[in-house]
Amino acid sequence: MSESLLHRWRSLAGEGADALGEALIRAWDEPQRVYHDQSHLIWLLDEADRRAALIRDRAFVGYAIWFHDAVYEPGRPDNEPLSADWARTSLVHEPELAARVAHVIEMTKNHAEGEAGSDAALFLDMDIAILGASWETYCAYAAGIRAEYPHVPDPAFAAGRGAFLAKQLEQARTFRTDLYESELGQSARANVAWEFEEMRKGRMVRG
Repeated sequence: MSESLLHRWRSLAGEGADALGEALIRAWDEPQRVYHDQSHLIWLLDEADRRAALIRDRAFVGYAIWFHDAVYEPGRPDNEPLSADWARTSLVHEPELAARVAHVIEMTKNHAEGEAGSDAALFLDMDIAILGASWETYCAYAAGIRAEYPHVPDPAFAAGRGAFLAKQLEQARTFRTDLYESELGQSARANVAWEFEEMRKGRMVRG
């Protein structure tokens, strides 16, 4: 898998950036990750390929995907700023691109806040498209999120996760783009409502 990922990194950054690509691949494979691991990275890369005709700046979307969860420690409040900093430092030779990538990574802390242009909106929607996945896939995602917090008791986890789910349900729509909203908005709200109700009843979604 790492060799395949390195090949995909090279198609974005060129062969002279192998050391950075290898560092990112190792970061995405850290043991504390269950959902936010290489499978999430690969899914997003595949989704970007599938939506290629809609993407105006492939480099921007590609680097946003690779760096957006490059730093990930469950429960840590500064994962997004640290990931953005890694992108900003690594892309210092392209300051305008670096600034755009870093900004959209910081936006992933709360996908619904702030303004985002076409490519940024598309990336932000791709990152949370799992909310509208099939019920079985959504269950695996929810179980993966729970598994990333083994040290947190169920009531405390339910309080934090429940607040996120409730906020999703309060919004008029789940996704920024009409494309993702029309394709996945209804199923996303159904999935989120189901998980929220399970938590309200004291039941955790586990793998």
